[in-house]
Amino acid sequence: MKLWYGDKRHEEAYEQIADYLKSKNVDCGYLLTYDFRKRKDPHSRTSVRFHDVKWVEWEGKRIFDVVLNVGNEECLDANPI
Repeated sequence: MKLWYGDKRHEEAYEQIADYLKSKNVDCGYLLTYDFRKRKDPHSRTSVRFHDVKWVEWEGKRIFDVVLNVGNEECLDANPI
């Protein structure tokens, strides 16, 4: 689990996870990143949106990468619909 700090830091997270997967001798892992930046649509009906969901190949390892946008402060305390 990580917080979004930009593309460069996200790539560093891939590196970290790939190293961890190597140390555990496994080929597949998961990266969940929370993005607290404000959304372009502040009137969204849900509090959380998938910003990006994809499989990434990194240093011979497969990483399922999910970025969740939870960026509207007023939504952080709201109940999801």
